[in-house]
Amino acid sequence: MRPLLSASDLILDSCNCATKAAPSGAAANRWATKKGFTLSELLIASMITSLVLASLCGIYFSTAMEWERQQGESDAILAVSQTCSRLADYISQATGVVVCNRFTTGDALAVNLPADTAYGFYVPIWSGDRVQYRSGTWVLFYLSDATGSYMQPGNILWAGTFNWANFPASLVPDSSWSMYYNTQLGRTAGIKSIRFALDNSGSSPVIIITVTSGYNLAGTERQITQSRTVCLRNAN
Repeated sequence: MRPLLSASDLILDSCNCATKAAPSGAAANRWATKKGFTLSELLIASMITSLVLASLCGIYFSTAMEWERQQGESDAILAVSQTCSRLADYISQATGVVVCNRFTTGDALAVNLPADTAYGFYVPIWSGDRVQYRSGTWVLFYLSDATGSYMQPGNILWAGTFNWANFPASLVPDSSWSMYYNTQLGRTAGIKSIRFALDNSGSSPVIIITVTSGYNLAGTERQITQSRTVCLRNAN
């Protein structure tokens, strides 16, 4: 049979229980630290997080700007290269050219194409005791807006046929050559300026084409310029 506890034993047991329930000293500190982070720890974590986010934002904006630069530069290079190539195809086959001054010096070019063809190629004929190309259609190349008006500035490369008797009123813009079908988009667009210069100093006349396109980067206008010299192979 379990012996009965005295009053002094009961008091001693209660004191032991109180001591176990509320640890003191180093044990109390360990117990308190398990409740959460201190203010200094939270401040340090916030500073580290801010530094990491700032670095990530810097990398993102730097990458975005570089992508924008490459995209704008690529579009501008394509525009000037395409313009020079399309014009060179016609100028190289022309029998003659006339540099026109519209808004600025040499900003339009009239090209005279041969009149005779065979199997899709321009051919000369015997005329005036020699072989030569006959004068055919006159084509004007210039920059305009989506309307193709000769009196309107723009950034779209246009071509149109005309006759000198009533120029420029006789100009008929060729929308199928200049514009995508049923759209307001030019086949060759984004051109800021175009200049033509005629050089007759050599054995054959040449046209110097200078095309400029541009793009915007972080509020700054940047330009790409390309020049090409084209010989008139069919000049009489």
